[in-house]
Parts: sequence; structure tokens; C-alpha cells
Amino acid sequence: MRKLFIISLLLLVLPSLSSAQKWKRQRKEYSFGVGATNFLGDLGGRDQVGTNGIMDYEWKALRYAVGLGYRYQLAKDWFVKGNFYYALVSGDDDYTKEPARARRELNFKSNVLELSAQLEYMLIKQKTGHMYRLRGVRGKSWFRFEVYAFGGIGGIWYDPMGERNGRWIRLAPLNTEGQGLPGGPSDYSGFTAVIPYGLGIRRNLGGGARARHFGQWSISLELSMRKTFTDYMDDVSTYYYVDGTNNPSAILEANGEDAYFFHDPSGLLNGAGYGEPQQRGDQTDNDAYMMGIISINYKPARKRRNLPKF
Repeated sequence: MRKLFIISLLLLVLPSLSSAQKWKRQRKEYSFGVGATNFLGDLGGRDQVGTNGIMDYEWKALRYAVGLGYRYQLAKDWFVKGNFYYALVSGDDDYTKEPARARRELNFKSNVLELSAQLEYMLIKQKTGHMYRLRGVRGKSWFRFEVYAFGGIGGIWYDPMGERNGRWIRLAPLNTEGQGLPGGPSDYSGFTAVIPYGLGIRRNLGGGARARHFGQWSISLELSMRKTFTDYMDDVSTYYYVDGTNNPSAILEANGEDAYFFHDPSGLLNGAGYGEPQQRGDQTDNDAYMMGIISINYKPARKRRNLPKF
């Protein structure tokens, strides 16, 4: 009786153990994605006084991104993913009708290279069962999607450029806020850390024996915010620069005509003393950008071992 009990227990437990370990069979995944970006910084924004984060979303600032990824399953509900993205971000005071912001007439665009890693947790799993509603057949129909949350850390390289007479000119070397001049801010680096976080949804494309032999394909959509640790992705952060003698032409004398133009394209503040420092940007809120990425993902089939040799 004892042996019979042990055998019966094993017959009950082993299938569940085998099912619980299925996720280990295909743990690696490769992805290619394309999508859109939206910059959230000092330039452009909604038709209101500047606000922080998503509340300043402006659809006219939509640009594009492409990326590659490698995903690895750590546990039943946990994944880690490495990303490499190329993105374009931009902002323009012409996008807003808010008077103070539109009056600056500043604009920029920047190429962004991002290398990041994210940790994912599966919130809702795709459930299997009957795909179609069949009369007389009971059972759980498919929930066709998986939903997951993620957060991570990474680094980006950026290089803001401004447009003048149809030419795009790099802004960092121009020191448009008086970087390096007496009383001006420090030079900014084109590198900064980034914190990505958001939600994703995915659906497997096919399954069964074919997936086991040839690999598993899926499609996913990720919506994320990328918070940075710089306020200079758009080359705008602090005040219009004047030297100790209240000379607004100090940038022209130090850095040349392009620097003088991009310092204040509107011309409203050039040519006269400012008095009190005039605000150019909001240095209390670092820049951010949003990304929406649609990806095609591929899990390679597990290599079969101990195949018979002929």
C-alpha cells in the first residue's frame, strides 16, 4: 500500500512539476522595434504655462525611434531585457500659443542613442484554452494578451541642434547660456543617465509543435517614460546671459554670431540691458521623453539533445 501511495503521488505531482518548468525551455528572445517619441522639456509644449512631465505633451513634437532588444526570462513571472535605441527628439516654441513661451522662438532637434536595461514583471498572462466559442464545448477561452510592467536604468548620448536659415547647427559648442563666461553656468555633457519605466502588452503569434521546432514569434507594444538627469537636451535651462556690466552682447563678443542668434532668436532682449536676469528655461525640472514602441519578437527553439544518430 505504501508503494502504491508513493507511485500515485508521483503520478500526480510530476506532470505539474513538468508544467511549472516549461518556461525554462525557451528563455531567450530577440526583438526589433519601431515607434514614436515625444520630447518633454523647455521648448514648445501645450498652449499653457509650462508644466512638468506628461501634462506638457504636444503631439506636434512626435518623432521616431528604432531599436533592438535581447530579453531573458529569470523566473516564471520575471524577465530582464537589454535595449539599444536610436531616437530623434525635437521641440519648437512655434508649437505653442502660450505667449511667453512662443515669444522666445527657440527650437531644437537631437539624435539620441540609448543603451538601457529593464526588469519586467508579468501582471497578466496569456491563458490557453479554446480559441473559438463552440456550441456544447465548455472551457476557458484564450485571453490573447500578456500585460507587464517594467522599470530600469540606462545611459544616453544626445547632441542638440538648432535651425537657422535652413541650416542645422550644433548648439553645445556655442555656449548659448554663457557657459564658461563669468557668472555663467558650467558646460554640459552630451551624456546622461536615463530611467525608463512603463507598461507593455504582447501577444504570441502561433504556438504548439511548430513553435517548439522553429521558435516562437510574438508582437508587443510598450509605452514608456524616460526620465533623464539633464536639463540640456534642448540646450535650454536657465537665464539669458549678461556679464557683470549688464552687457547683452557678451555672448556675441565671446562666441560669435551663431551663438548670439541662438541665445535669443526673437531679438526682443538683444541690444539693451536686461536689468534683472530674464528666465530662458526652467532649471527646476529635468528633461524627459516618451516612447511608444511596437516590436516583433522571436524566441529561438530549444536545441534538442540526444537525437538518434544514423
